[in-house]
Amino acid sequence: MNDVLTMMLIVGLFISFAILGIFIWGAKGGQFDDTKKMMDGLLFDSQEDLNDAINREKKLKESMKPKEEKSKKE
Repeated sequence: MNDVLTMMLIVGLFISFAILGIFIWGAKGGQFDDTKKMMDGLLFDSQEDLNDAINREKKLKESMKPKEEKSKKE
């Protein structure tokens, strides 16, 4: 019983360190940088610009609805 627990502990620690290493590698490589959020903040900085962006998103969603309805009918 103790051998199984020891093996599970070693394997669990190995997997944990591997995941931690992959996360650190990804963070250093810039995998988690959100440049789109930064650029949107620069582009849409006034209230009027934000309202325009929301309206554009709504129009885009509405234009996608007829395509979705056609695919459902088929």
